[in-house]
Amino acid sequence: MNEQKIVALYTRVSTGYQIDKDSLPFQKKELSAYCKHILHAEKMELFEDAGKSGKNTDRPAFLRMMKKIRAGEISHVVVYKIDRISRNLVDFSVMYDEFKKYRVTFISLNEQFDTSSAIGEAVLKIILVFAELERKLTSERVIGVMIDRAMSGKWNGARMPFGWKWNPETEFPEHDPIESENARTLYRVYDETHSTAKVRDYCYDNDIRTKRGGKWTTTTILNFLHNPMNKGDYRYNYRGSARGAKKPENEVIYIPGVFPPLVDPELWERVNAVIKENGAKSQTPHNPHIKKHVHVFAGGILKCSYCGASFQVSRLDKKRLNGFQPSLYVCTSRRTYRACDASGASDVIIGAFFFNYVRNLVQATKSRAKIGTPADLERILLSGDEFSRIRYIDPSDLDIIYQAIRGTIAPGSGVTYIPAPPDSDKKDVPELSGLRAEAARLSRALDRLKKAYLFDDDAMSEAEYLSTRSELTEQLTRINNKIADALTDESYSAAAELSFVNSASSFLLSYRLQGADHIVYSDFAASVDALVLKNFVNMIVDHITVKDGDPVEIVFKNGLRNRFVYQDDATV
Repeated sequence: MNEQKIVALYTRVSTGYQIDKDSLPFQKKELSAYCKHILHAEKMELFEDAGKSGKNTDRPAFLRMMKKIRAGEISHVVVYKIDRISRNLVDFSVMYDEFKKYRVTFISLNEQFDTSSAIGEAVLKIILVFAELERKLTSERVIGVMIDRAMSGKWNGARMPFGWKWNPETEFPEHDPIESENARTLYRVYDETHSTAKVRDYCYDNDIRTKRGGKWTTTTILNFLHNPMNKGDYRYNYRGSARGAKKPENEVIYIPGVFPPLVDPELWERVNAVIKENGAKSQTPHNPHIKKHVHVFAGGILKCSYCGASFQVSRLDKKRLNGFQPSLYVCTSRRTYRACDASGASDVIIGAFFFNYVRNLVQATKSRAKIGTPADLERILLSGDEFSRIRYIDPSDLDIIYQAIRGTIAPGSGVTYIPAPPDSDKKDVPELSGLRAEAARLSRALDRLKKAYLFDDDAMSEAEYLSTRSELTEQLTRINNKIADALTDESYSAAAELSFVNSASSFLLSYRLQGADHIVYSDFAASVDALVLKNFVNMIVDHITVKDGDPVEIVFKNGLRNRFVYQDDATV
C-alpha cells in the first residue's frame, strides 16, 4: 500500500437512534478492525455522516471524502454495507467511476467484495448492470407519465412560445394579451407576402421582439408560424431534444383542439401550405443551395467594413459559358438581422482582385533588387485593371510591405518577412537537385494526367481526375516551397518569414500563372478545382474586408496588412 495515502472509513446512519449493526460506533469498530488486521493500514481517516439519507450524495462527510479522492490522497474506501455509502445505484455507478479514475479500491465488508480482486470487480459489475437497468426503467416510467399527461391534454412544462403565457391558477397556457396581437399580425403579414424575410423586416420596422426580447430571424419566424399550438393543437414528443432530430411520426403525440386557438385555424393552414410549397421549391434540382458547391471565400474570410460581421453565401450567380459559376455573398448582420446596409460581394470582383494582387506581390518579391522606393513597389502591386480605381495603398502598410520585401523590417512590427538574399549565387547542392527533379516529375505527371483525361474516354471519371490533380498539385506546391527555402542562404533561414509568398509562388507556378501578365479569374476558376482555390485562400489569408462590394483590406496570416483607398472614397 502507498504509505503516502490514507484509507477512508465511511460510516452513515439516517437517524440518531439507529442501534446495533447500523449504529455509527459499531460501523467504526468493524471498519477499524478490518483495516488494522487485514489491510495493515497505518493511516486511516473516518468520514462520518450522522442523520443523513443515502438517497443522494449531498452529505458533508461524503463530499469531503470525494474531494480528497480527487486530490489523490486516498487509496481505499471501506464501508460496512454498500447502502451506507449510497442507496441509489445510479449514484453509486457514477461514484465508482471516479474511484476507478483515481485508482481507489472500494471494499464492502457485509457484501464481502473487494474491487482489488477479480471476484470483487465481477460482483461490482453485476451491481452496475442493475444500476443501468434502474436508469432505463426510471426513464421509461418518466416518459410514460409524460406521454400519459400529454394524451390527456395536460401541459408538460415546456417554455411558453411567443403569444402565450402560463396561468399558475389553471396550470395551463393562455394567450398573452400583448404578444398574441403581434403573433396574429405575423401570420397576416406572411399570408400577404409569402416571405419570412418580409415578416422579419416588418418586425424590425415595428419593433416587434421575440419572447426573450431578441430580434426575429427568418428561422425563428418559420418555427413560430409552423407551431401547431397556435391553431389550438398539442404536439408532444416531436423531437429528441429542443433542437434535436425529429422523432418517427408514430412516436409523436398529436391531439387537436387542446388549446384556445391563437389564430384562425384556416389562416394557420393557409400559411403552412405556402411554407410547404416554398420548401418543396427549394428542394428542386435547379435550386443552387441544394447542389454541393465549394464557395472559395466562404467561412469567415470576408468581413464587412461597416459592421465587422462576416459575409455568408447568399446564392450562386448564373453559370458562365466556360462553366464558371460565381458565389454571391452577403453581410450576415444584414441578412439575419437587417442591422447593416452593406452591399453584397461576388467571386467575380473578389477573386479577380485577390489572385491578381497575390500575383503582383509575388512578382514584387522576385524583383526586389529593382525596387528602390515604396512608390516603385506600389506601382507593381497595383498593376492591372482590377486596381484602376484605387488611389493608393495606405502609406503605413506600404512601408511595412516594402521593408518586408527588402528585408529591413522594423523590430516589433509583428510582421514576419523575407530577408533580401546575399548577392552571391546559390550553390546547387544535391538536395536542391533532387527537389528540382521531383518537381519536374510531378509537372510531367500533371501533363500526362490532363492528356489522359482529355483524350482517353475510358481513362477516368471527372471526379477521379479532379481528385488526382488536386493531390499532385499539393505535392508540387510542397516541393516548390522546399526549393524556395533551399534557395535562401542559411544565414537567412530563420525566415520562411513571408512564407506565404513562397506558397503563393508555388501555387501560381503549379498552374503556369507566375509569369502571366494578368490572371483572368473567371477562366482560372473554371479550370481549377474550387476546393484547391479555397484551401489556398485559407492557407495564406486571415481576412478580406469588403466595402460596397470591393476589397478595401487584405490581412495575411503573418499579420501583413494591405489597406486600399479608392478614388471615390469620400472619407479621404
